Amino acid sequence: MPADAERRLPLVAVIGRQNVGKSTLANRLHGRRAAIAHGSPGVTRDRVELETTWRGRRFRIADTAGFLAKARGVEAASLRQADRAVEEADVILLVVDVRTGIVEEDARLARRLRRATVPVLLVGNKADSQGDLADVADLHRLGLGEPFAVSALHGIGTAELLDRVVALLPDEARDAEPATEEPRFALVGRPNVGKSSLFNRLLGEERSVVSEEPGTTRDAVDSVVTWPDLGRVRFVDTAGMRRGQRVRGVEYYTFLRASEAIEQAQVAMVVLEAPDGLTTEDKRIVARVMETGRALLVVANKWDLVEGRDRVFRDLQETLRPFARAQAVRASALSGQGVHRLPPLLMDLHRRWSLRVPTSRVNEILQDAQGQRPTPRNTGTLHYATQVGAGPPTFVVFGGARPPDATYRRFLENRLRGELGLQGVPIELRFRARRRAASGG
Repeated sequence: MPADAERRLPLVAVIGRQNVGKSTLANRLHGRRAAIAHGSPGVTRDRVELETTWRGRRFRIADTAGFLAKARGVEAASLRQADRAVEEADVILLVVDVRTGIVEEDARLARRLRRATVPVLLVGNKADSQGDLADVADLHRLGLGEPFAVSALHGIGTAELLDRVVALLPDEARDAEPATEEPRFALVGRPNVGKSSLFNRLLGEERSVVSEEPGTTRDAVDSVVTWPDLGRVRFVDTAGMRRGQRVRGVEYYTFLRASEAIEQAQVAMVVLEAPDGLTTEDKRIVARVMETGRALLVVANKWDLVEGRDRVFRDLQETLRPFARAQAVRASALSGQGVHRLPPLLMDLHRRWSLRVPTSRVNEILQDAQGQRPTPRNTGTLHYATQVGAGPPTFVVFGGARPPDATYRRFLENRLRGELGLQGVPIELRFRARRRAASGG
């Protein structure tokens, strides 16, 4: 492509102070597998531009040096390059370390960017665990709007960030066909449980139109499917998770590949071999889905080979209770039994995973729960709760002298799940106890 055409590609500048993970984020948005490589990015001095594509939109990502208030020498020269990237940018990403919180250098950058003439997105990086999400709310103090909680290292939240970036790119650079918002589903499971056969049966049953699209910002190949009456969806495929008889390194990387497929999706469909029940390896995959905060649907494939079906299904449902009371579907990829139920169930799970609940409803559930079962004596009354995130639904509960114990937390989680219909959807609860006044002397 001619150089002048390349220069016209929209530019997204990634800026922030040092050690907030800018390079890791730039690499993740570009499509490099930082998590698999286990590599820490070097100190960025030069302005590095990476071209990428997301949902058919091509643009450049500029990775810049970390902002330092009193930069000298090489650092000052590096910051001048960062300044030029900001001046040329069509969209700016200000990256802040969620765990460290706001420091003076973050505040200085935010004050400057509030005067910017192009869109600025606030990115709370290093939200590696669901417990970090509640701390993202504190970033509102920077005055740059709703922050995006991401883990650049693990890829959590980066798809949603890219979706927003693409939506903000200049209109004149848009392709003829607008970007779509397909739900993303991961199809995972052990080897030889029938994942491919089930997938092919899904396509045949629904007479879907499928195209194989090599990921331009990912290594994996995604399958885009059009389901009648349900629209376009994207399946993220993965190799089967293998047992330990294989070389340790191979098992390790196939597990990481499955983990990445789950992280790229919003709902994971875990396929197991029904005659075997929920094996240790199946539980490992299911647990990973929960840890990643993705919605879960379990498909008991080869159900036509099961003996004592009523007992086996009851046992399976009971085994899944700790995993957000996820639903199990009896199916046979060979005969087609139960396969027709999967598309609407997956779409419904996606809707519930993205659920936003009014604060008044959350507090009604909290107060009713405490009326039925008071909090432990050493906790005290919980006064107020609000939803701070979706995908998965995340709530912060305020009040009490200290957070309740694990038993009461599970009780509240189960009440929210039952009242809001969140079976198969992980719920994250964060407690903020009231602060005690400091005693003098």
